[in-house]
Amino acid sequence: MNSRKQTAVKSSLIETVFDLLEIAMYALVLVAVLFAFFVRIVEVDGPSMNNTLSDGDRLVLSKAFYSPERGDIVVIKREGNNPLIKRVIGLENETVMVDRDKDVVYIDGHILDEPYVEYPNTPGLKEPVVVPPGHVFVLGDHRNNSTDSRVLGCIPVEDILGKAVLRFFPFDQFGTF
Repeated sequence: MNSRKQTAVKSSLIETVFDLLEIAMYALVLVAVLFAFFVRIVEVDGPSMNNTLSDGDRLVLSKAFYSPERGDIVVIKREGNNPLIKRVIGLENETVMVDRDKDVVYIDGHILDEPYVEYPNTPGLKEPVVVPPGHVFVLGDHRNNSTDSRVLGCIPVEDILGKAVLRFFPFDQFGTF
């Protein structure tokens, strides 16, 4: 091979390497922006959401432009503690009552249909709770083993890190909510 062809091959190889590095940098920036503003990965810690979620499940959260809706599974930040994973039950300005004797939740006097709950609602609430503006009332699906709004009170919406949209581990339970 003459020196002109060798130089052209080396130049082409260097350009290819720089092109690949440029693509990798753009991909890294895109992933960083995606995780900074739009999604987050969390691991379920504890049994409070059994049987919907199990300890060790891995979830993808959507956090961009999120507005809580009843039934959403959300992750709540807590200072100095692991984040909580709970279900939104009551929205702002609603009255929530958890009746221990009947094992039901009332929203504004109407029984809430909760097919995801397999455990009784104990402990209940002594008095109805009116959810203040900018807050939600959350419960774990495993009501006997959950630190939730019955203990913590209503949760500020600003403390919600995001809504669970996908379980990606364990793989045999892969899917959306």
